[in-house]
Amino acid sequence: MASYGRNQSRPLHPRRCPNGDADSKSDESASSIGVENHVKLEKRLLDLESQADFGGIRPQSYNNTQNDGPKPDNLVPTQCDSSSSSSSEKEAAAVEKAMKAVLDVKEEKRKEEEEVRKAAKQAEKEKQKAKEEDVEMAGSDDDDEETQKKKREEDKKKRKRRESEIAGGSAEKEEQEETEEERKEGCSSSRGRFFTEDEEKDSFSVGLMTPKGKAKSSKPSFRWPWSKKLKETTQADTPSSFFPNASHWVVNGGMHINAHQGGSNSNDPGWERLIQNTAPNALHDSKYRFDPPKCDEDTRVEVTEELMGWIQDRESPQRLLCMTGAAGSGKSALQQTVAEQCSGKGILASTFFFSSTDTTRNTVSPLIPTIAYQLGSNNPAVREAISATVMKDPLIFEKSLKTQMNRLIVGPIEDLSRAIPEFELAAFPYAILIDGLDECADEERQAELLATIDHCLLQNGVLPFRVFIASRPEWAIRSALEDTGYLQQKAYRIQLSDQYDASGDIRRVLWRRLRDIGRRSNDPRARSPSWPSEEDIETLVANASGQFIYAATVIKFVSERRSSPVDRLQAVITWTSDDQGQPFAALDLLYTNIVSAAKEAYEAAHPERDFLLLFSVLRLLDSYLGFHESPLFQQITNLEDNANQWLISDLQSLVTREEVEDVYFGLHYYHKSFPDFLDDARRSKTLFVPESRTVEFMTVSCFRVLDPVMDRNEATPPIRVIVSVLLVQYFGSPSRPSSFLDFLFTGNNVEKLKKWKAVERCMEERPKEEEFGFARTTRSWVDLLSHALLDTNSYDQEFRQVLQGFHDKWKHFYQVDLDKDTKLLSDTSNDFIDEDERSG
Repeated sequence: MASYGRNQSRPLHPRRCPNGDADSKSDESASSIGVENHVKLEKRLLDLESQADFGGIRPQSYNNTQNDGPKPDNLVPTQCDSSSSSSSEKEAAAVEKAMKAVLDVKEEKRKEEEEVRKAAKQAEKEKQKAKEEDVEMAGSDDDDEETQKKKREEDKKKRKRRESEIAGGSAEKEEQEETEEERKEGCSSSRGRFFTEDEEKDSFSVGLMTPKGKAKSSKPSFRWPWSKKLKETTQADTPSSFFPNASHWVVNGGMHINAHQGGSNSNDPGWERLIQNTAPNALHDSKYRFDPPKCDEDTRVEVTEELMGWIQDRESPQRLLCMTGAAGSGKSALQQTVAEQCSGKGILASTFFFSSTDTTRNTVSPLIPTIAYQLGSNNPAVREAISATVMKDPLIFEKSLKTQMNRLIVGPIEDLSRAIPEFELAAFPYAILIDGLDECADEERQAELLATIDHCLLQNGVLPFRVFIASRPEWAIRSALEDTGYLQQKAYRIQLSDQYDASGDIRRVLWRRLRDIGRRSNDPRARSPSWPSEEDIETLVANASGQFIYAATVIKFVSERRSSPVDRLQAVITWTSDDQGQPFAALDLLYTNIVSAAKEAYEAAHPERDFLLLFSVLRLLDSYLGFHESPLFQQITNLEDNANQWLISDLQSLVTREEVEDVYFGLHYYHKSFPDFLDDARRSKTLFVPESRTVEFMTVSCFRVLDPVMDRNEATPPIRVIVSVLLVQYFGSPSRPSSFLDFLFTGNNVEKLKKWKAVERCMEERPKEEEFGFARTTRSWVDLLSHALLDTNSYDQEFRQVLQGFHDKWKHFYQVDLDKDTKLLSDTSNDFIDEDERSG
C-alpha cells in the first residue's frame, strides 16, 4: 500500500506513533520534569551560598541578588579569629570554592531551562506531525467500525506507553503482556515476523533485539509501530514483501531502510541499459578470457614495436591500422600484448575481441555499446552524455551501426571537445583495438562495420581515436584494402604472414616452454639437459611453417601431466594417422571450421556445385603441374573465368595464390599440415574427398576438352598438351587409380577408338622445339599402350591393330625423345660449368 512506502522513507523511531495525536499530557509531562529539576537546582544553590556565608564574607554578587531580612539559624555566620592568618586563608579559599560552585550550578540551571524549552518545542512538532499522519491514515484506510475501534484502542495504549517513557517510568511488564497477547492472536503476516520473548533474548535482529549476554535495558522492548495494522490487513490485499519489486535491501542500524526498486542499484537507468547491451567477455581483461594468448617477453619484438610506434604516432595521417594474417599466425596474441601495453601507458580507449565460439561476442551488435561503455568509464561527462542519449532513445541499440556510432560515440566526444581545452582532449585515451573481425558472423555485417568506422571515425578530424583491427584476410577486409578498395589509402596495413618470419620466435618459444615442462616432470629423461634435442626442435619449427598455432598445439599436447613429455613429443614428431593419439586435435578443429564455413558460403552462391570436389581438382592440378592457371582450370571444369580465385576466396587464412616463374600462379599453404589434414580421412572426416573421385571427374572433363566434336577446337593446343600429360603421365600410371583406363575401355569399339585417337592426337601436338621432360611423358604413353594390348585379347582384331600401331610408332618416338632429353641435360650441365668458371 502507498502508506507503507511513505513510512519506509523515514527512519523508524520506537517512540513514534504514526496514528495518534501527541496530546497535551505529553507536553505537561515534559513541563513537570523541567519544574522538578528547577526546584532541585534552586535548593542546591541555596546550600552552596550558605556555605559561602560560613567564611564571614558575603560575596558582592550575593548581596545584590538577596533580600535583607532575618536569616535562618543554620545560616548565621560565626565570627572568625582575625588574629589567626592561617585560619583566614583557609576561610578565603573555602569562600572562593563555594562561589565557583554557585556559578557552575547557575550555568547548569540555564542549560536545563534551555533543554526544557527545546523539549516543549519538539513536543509541539510531534503533535503536529501526528495529526498529519492521522489525516493521511484516515484518507487511505477503508476499515469498518470494528477495525477503527481497535485502532483507537491501540493508539490509546501507545500514548500511555509514550507518556511513561517520557516520564522515565517503565512499561516493560505491559509491553510483554501485549506482545504475548499479539503472539497468541497470530499477529504475523507475510510482510514480517514478530519475535517472542525467548527469541528476543537469543537474537540480535537488525539492530533492535537485545544482544545475547548483555543486561536488558530498563526501557521497554521495541515493537514495530505498524504491527497491529499488519495483522488487520488481509493476504489478498497485501503483497508478499514490505517492498514490492525491491532487491538488495538492507537495514542500517535497525533504524533506516534502503531499498532499490526494480532490482537495480543504479541511479542511472540510461547507463544500466547500455551495460545490458555490452559484451563483457570481449574486454581484453575479462575474466572469461582468463590467461589469454599473448607474446612472450622476447618474441614478436619487431612487429610489436611497429604496432606501438604507429599507435603513438599521433601525427600520422592514417588513423586505421589493419593487420591481416593466416589462421594461427598470432594476431590475437599481438592484440592482447598491445592492449596491455596501451593500458599501461594510459592510452587505451577500448578493446573488443570477437570469438566465433562465444555467442555473446560473435556478432557486431554489442561492439559499439561496449566501446561506448569503456569511453564513458574513462570520463564522467562522456558517460552522462551517453546515458542521456540512451534515455532519449531507448531503441538506439536497434538502429544501424552508423546511427549508434554517431550518437553513442561521436556525439559525446564532440561535445567533450567543445567543453575542454584541446590539450585535455589530447590526453583522452585514444587507442581502439578490435580483434578477430573475421570471427564476426555475417560478412555483410563485417563490411558494414568497416564502412561505419570509415564514415564516422576516419572522416571526422575532431576525434582523437586511432583504430587497430586484426583479422584473417577474408572477403570483407580484403576487398576494402585491395588496390581499388575504399580503405586502401586510408589504412596502414601489416600482412603478418608475409612480412614477418616468425620461425625464430617459434624456435625460442619451443625451447623455453619444453624445457620448463621437462623441469616439472617426474621423468628423468625430460629433466636431462639434452632434452629436447636440437633436431626435434628444428623438425617442429619446419612443421610450424611460421604459424604459432602449431607450436602452441604441440606445447599443449606435450604438457599433459599424466604422461611423459618425452614420449608425447616423440609421438608428435613421428605421428601418423594410424596412431591412437591425436596431438593435432586443436589444429584439426581450426581447419574444419574454416573449410566448412568456406564450403557453406560458396555453395550458397552456387548451389549446383560441389565445393570440396572443385577444390580437390584445383589442388590436384597444382600438385601434378605446379600451377593452376585460370584458363586451364576453367576449361577442365567448364566454369567461368577466375573461378579458381573465387574458389579459394574464403580460404585466404590457410592458402593463397603465389607467382610461379613470373608467369603462372600456384597454391601457397600457410600451414604445412593443412594438405595432410585434407588427405587424411580420419582427420578431415566429412571434408575428405577420395583421390579416385577426383581423378574420375578430371578424366571425364579432360576428354571433353580433347573431343573436337564437342568443343570444336575451343581448347588451344597448349591446353590439350597439358591435358594429355595429365592423362598419360599421371592418370595412366599403374600406381594411380584405374579410373583413366576404365574410362578408355568403356563403350563400343567406335567410342573406344575415338578416345584413344584423341589422346594420341594430343601427344602429336607437342611443341616442335626441344623441351626437356617429354621423354618421360612418351615413355608413360608407350607403357600405357603396352598395358592396353595385354588386356585386348578379347577385343576384335581391328581395335587391337590400331593400338599396336600406336605402340610401335611411339616406341620409336620415345628413343628419339630420350636422346633429346639426354642432350638437353648435358648442355644444361655445361652451361652451369661455364657459368661457374666465368664467375670464378
